[in-house]
Amino acid sequence: MSSTQKDNTIALDLASFTKEEIISASISTAVSMELPIAIWRMPHQSEIHLTISLGNARKLEKIDIDDLGTGFLFAPFHFGNLPALFIDADFSLSFDFEEVIQEHKTGKDESNDELGVLKAKFEGFLSQKSKVHSYHINPEKGLLSDTDYHKLIEKSVLAINENHFDKVVPARTKEISLAEGFNPVELLLNLCDSYANAFVSFVSIPEKGTWIGATPEVLIEKRQDSFKTIALAGTQRIDPLKSISDTSWTQKEIEEQAMVSRYIINCFKKIRLREFEEVGPKTVKAGNLLHLKTSYAVNTADTNFPELATVMLELLHPTSAVAGMPKEEALSFLDIHEGIDREFFSGFLGPVNVENSTDLFVNLRCMQLLENKAILYAGAGVTLDSQPEKEYQETELKFNTLLNILNKSL
Repeated sequence: MSSTQKDNTIALDLASFTKEEIISASISTAVSMELPIAIWRMPHQSEIHLTISLGNARKLEKIDIDDLGTGFLFAPFHFGNLPALFIDADFSLSFDFEEVIQEHKTGKDESNDELGVLKAKFEGFLSQKSKVHSYHINPEKGLLSDTDYHKLIEKSVLAINENHFDKVVPARTKEISLAEGFNPVELLLNLCDSYANAFVSFVSIPEKGTWIGATPEVLIEKRQDSFKTIALAGTQRIDPLKSISDTSWTQKEIEEQAMVSRYIINCFKKIRLREFEEVGPKTVKAGNLLHLKTSYAVNTADTNFPELATVMLELLHPTSAVAGMPKEEALSFLDIHEGIDREFFSGFLGPVNVENSTDLFVNLRCMQLLENKAILYAGAGVTLDSQPEKEYQETELKFNTLLNILNKSL
């Protein structure tokens, strides 16, 4: 960034502040002005990005990626019945993990009065070097369900036995207390440090609350002439004494992953797309867990299908990895029996049209931050061979993706 550019954007020398101080000032600014903010770090990268909208998050009933503009998309599990939210990139920063500011971007005229107020507040909070004491809280968050997860798994297997569907993915929640002085920025940075393979995010929106997570699952990746998605299923704990290549999988886990792969291929068939590259399945590391992963790639120039990302987003969500197969029958079962409001868990999120790229991820391994507590979310894929206790323990392993780092942050 040149000195001229810096003078035109922010008066302070951002490179003299730590990443924690910059993120803290950004969150404090958004909360004080009741504005939405998204902070994220892409897998296998060190650069951290953040964006604040000068207005409310836009509510979207339909999504056309190419028409959205630049910003951050945050969609609930029941997108279609509920709107997605879009945080326009009115004020954005990107900086690497070594605290060197790389760029400052704004989608608004530099003379915009609201933008001037935002910058002044940001500089004020930055000068104070104070830690984050607040974030947006969902005022409507009620009591959690008391559904017995073991019995829910039993009901799921019974429904599969009765041929209602082949697979279903019931979810559960866990409520934890947050220690006095809890600092979400420290948790966010520890997640970045611990889970290099994950998409790490912090999203805080007035009236909708604050979510933080580290998800391993790509929903769609859009570049200039390419589209990618993955099938990710099967879960087991990492064995530190064994190499990943020596990992063995049960028939149940292999079949579960194959269902997700077939789901993606069926989506391609619906739009008569035959030219795609398939790689896998292979065992991959995701935090403290291992999964089976198959990747799919399409050259959108060669197939003359530039709108493929928008079309596939509508077809894919919710994937069989978070709902089940067939989709409608599994969703109907979950609506009746699951007993929780997933909200944004197992929805999708990510940056849109940032540097000509869009990266959306399934919102897994996440939790919602409340006043003095947090709610964690996790699900397990149930098939004919599922055992209630094993599925319960799988959700516990998934909770630990965040809990292990949260405990380290205290």
